[in-house]
Amino acid sequence: MLTCHPGIRGPFARILPLLAAALRAQGCTVVEEPWGRHRDEESFFTKVADRPGDIARVWRRLRREKFDMLHLHTTTEWANYSRDLPMLWLGRRLVRRCVLQFHGSTPDLVLGAGQAAFKRATRQLLRLTDGVFVLSSEERQKWNQFFPEGRFDVICNPYQQFCDEARNGEPLPWNLPSGVQVLIFVGRLIREKGIYDLLDALALWCGEQPFHLLMAGQGPEEDAFRGRVAELGLQTRVTLTGYLDSTRLPRAYRAADVFVLPSWSEGFPTVITEAMDAGLPVVTTRLRGAADHLQEGVHACFVPPRAPEALAEALRRVLNDRALRARMSEANRAKVREFAPDMVARHQKELLEEILAGKARG
Repeated sequence: MLTCHPGIRGPFARILPLLAAALRAQGCTVVEEPWGRHRDEESFFTKVADRPGDIARVWRRLRREKFDMLHLHTTTEWANYSRDLPMLWLGRRLVRRCVLQFHGSTPDLVLGAGQAAFKRATRQLLRLTDGVFVLSSEERQKWNQFFPEGRFDVICNPYQQFCDEARNGEPLPWNLPSGVQVLIFVGRLIREKGIYDLLDALALWCGEQPFHLLMAGQGPEEDAFRGRVAELGLQTRVTLTGYLDSTRLPRAYRAADVFVLPSWSEGFPTVITEAMDAGLPVVTTRLRGAADHLQEGVHACFVPPRAPEALAEALRRVLNDRALRARMSEANRAKVREFAPDMVARHQKELLEEILAGKARG
């Protein structure tokens, strides 16, 4: 299994070791090899320049040891294609089966007009694989439409629930106003996460009731986001925490009343399962994995992407309905158990065994 280099932040660094350990517990022999970006912030050219060394290292190990399967975790981006395509081409000559797991895929891009070179590269990538795992039924349907001869299966990422120490740790390191309901956003600070839609939504009703927004994460839009906060006069209502490690992040969830993620596109991000584990109601867009796993009014309130007015109304509804928040909290704490590593690994093992045997998806 090709996993992250040491020291990399983000969901991959948490998900992949957890999945490998869970598969081993199911009786699989899993060997992990570092792959992908070497540092958290890399330019496109750095990514491409570092890849030949990674490819050569993995190829040497595949030649030296006998493996049944190469399991590659990736996203659909040009920078990743520059390493994934040669690795799969070489790997097919040394292992029986190659499997891709998309943690972020863009089937709409290859189904739309234009992008001829990207479409050709994507088809070649898929031809080199014996199976592809995606995070939602919507993605599977669209990938089947683009590449009907391929095998696409929907899987979940494993999630390890917070330990008691994380739930009941030290006091918060931020000075949040007392007696005020707290919204929390967790993710990269990029436009596609709907971060400006969130600010616009809050600006629509900031005079109606007190609230505070806790923004956990970092990214290229951080400076512009701070500027927009000041422009809307929300400085006293928004706290940016930066990146939070596994010790501080549970405390941030514990401080909140509602989790909000108005993304324009998602698979099924780990931050949603983290929020569910913390017992938070979820306000998010009805996209992909969220549409598969969450029910409206039970686990989440759904809003359309890029719709600040609808987002403002959903937040108002949840914050003003104590009984709704209590029901969602209970439902989410129960639902998150479905993503336990042993359950996820059991399903993946069955799929991997089918692929290894050369079975088509039924």
